[in-house]
Amino acid sequence: MRRLGRERRNFDSIPSLKSLHPAAAQWIGAMIRVTSSHPGMTKILDVVERLSERPYRTNFVLVGEPGTGKEGLGRALAHLTCPDGPLIRYDVAGFPEEDALDLLCGTARRPGLAETADGGTIFIEELAGLGPKVQAALLRLLKSGRCERRGGIRPTTELDGEGDDGPHGKRGKRLDVRVVASSDRDLGAEVTAGRLRHDLYYRLARVALWLPPLRERSEDIGPATIWTGNRVLRAAGLPLELVGAAEADGLPLAERARAIVLLPEGVHRLQQHPWPGNFRELEVVLERALLLYRTGDTVGAQEISAALGD
Repeated sequence: MRRLGRERRNFDSIPSLKSLHPAAAQWIGAMIRVTSSHPGMTKILDVVERLSERPYRTNFVLVGEPGTGKEGLGRALAHLTCPDGPLIRYDVAGFPEEDALDLLCGTARRPGLAETADGGTIFIEELAGLGPKVQAALLRLLKSGRCERRGGIRPTTELDGEGDDGPHGKRGKRLDVRVVASSDRDLGAEVTAGRLRHDLYYRLARVALWLPPLRERSEDIGPATIWTGNRVLRAAGLPLELVGAAEADGLPLAERARAIVLLPEGVHRLQQHPWPGNFRELEVVLERALLLYRTGDTVGAQEISAALGD
């Protein structure tokens, strides 16, 4: 099996990824283009390629600082391993625990997200933020396929039989749901402190991946800036393209006329920044540099410094 690495930057050269769900293919292709040799990203791309060639349904835990791309990776993994099933986002930050529990499992009057995600995947925005009742319900869902609607279906235990009486019956419907759980926190420390159930963590962490912060990926700053900058230009509706200095030299005259060149001095200035907000911050900085401070057809240290607020 061929592995992804520094020499495998061309998405078109990977036939096994071409037939994937478009959302998965888009994320994977983008990450291949902006990733060099950081061991954390190399591991992620290695896992992605293995799953693209031999997909199977499982649970994932994704850990990384805010803005490192956990949601994009989570969506790609969900579409990769369950392309035909629904993908449901579960974000209960600031919710009272009873409301978060009702949202997951439902009530007598309405189904919960677990039922909506049957046959697909739930993406949990912050695993470490779930309360003990929600953690218990999620563990029960993963172990037995049951999720009790409050006021509608009695609690289900592992001693219950395999049959059910329909989605609103005595036992409730057995659900087939996988989970991609993300967190900004050290989940090992959360387990040790007793805030996160160890049995739930290990049920979820069948594949555990860490997304490195942008400040540790200095070699990726240039290609990441090109990719993110072009997203900014497309969102603004501008018929322009951000390119690197080396690429600009080989462009035909017609294409050069609509190119914005990212100068090496601009890349160097970007590499000096610590990027506490990671890719989210990079997008904000490039919006300012490209749309607010750029006056010609180049972006250099001056425009980047202005966008950073120097």
